[in-house]
Amino acid sequence: MKKHPNALVTGGAGGIGSAVCRILHEKGYRVFVMDVATAEGQALAAGLTGENGKSAAVFVYADLADLQSLHQTATQLTEQYGPFEVLVNNAAIDTMGPLETTTIEEYLLTQRINAESAYILSRSVAPGMKAIGGGQIVSILSIILSGGWENRAPYAMSKGALLGMTRSLARELGPDSIRVNAVSPGAIPTAMERKFWKDDRSELDAAILAKQSLKFRAAPEDVANAVWFLISPESRFITGHELHVNGGWYMG
Repeated sequence: MKKHPNALVTGGAGGIGSAVCRILHEKGYRVFVMDVATAEGQALAAGLTGENGKSAAVFVYADLADLQSLHQTATQLTEQYGPFEVLVNNAAIDTMGPLETTTIEEYLLTQRINAESAYILSRSVAPGMKAIGGGQIVSILSIILSGGWENRAPYAMSKGALLGMTRSLARELGPDSIRVNAVSPGAIPTAMERKFWKDDRSELDAAILAKQSLKFRAAPEDVANAVWFLISPESRFITGHELHVNGGWYMG
């Protein structure tokens, strides 16, 4: 592995994404923080770069809904910085609503940002991974796939597509020493959660803890640690796997 291997994290400025960026940076990766949140992404990249003895971090603006531009961006980054050893497909939008009232546009946008962009980026970085003798792709799924919620069909479908992609690419890319896995978080307190519970969250916390076997709320770092495990050499014989990180809420 070269001195500062490249790692690309989509949705890198968000709660889970920033935690993933931090742990990868701590492990010596040059982290590319890909997001549409320019101010937050630039601040994170600058903060990581400013840590003494660490590699630089780079903010990359990208609209994941623009698949053609996304492919061009990934290609340009590879040409400028070299191949990516790691891709973390983390970015997502959380679409909620009954089947009859969710618009076709909302449905299509959810699939494009949550799932199709991950396919495009995997397709874009795989040749470089093959050229350097391997790599790791990790996608972030969701406990929503367990089927315990209503009014979440577009979101659940997008995460199901990621699971299918994970298993299929693990089979296809394994001979090239590219491991493809997924982390499926439970209820993680992030900005996405706070979007729906802005004020008193005691009722939400109580409902979640009642479902979990472990009686404490998680942190984004709990997910980031699982991502790192699947990237690290300690998981060298694991591919095509969905790792649940939900405190024992869903045991699949």
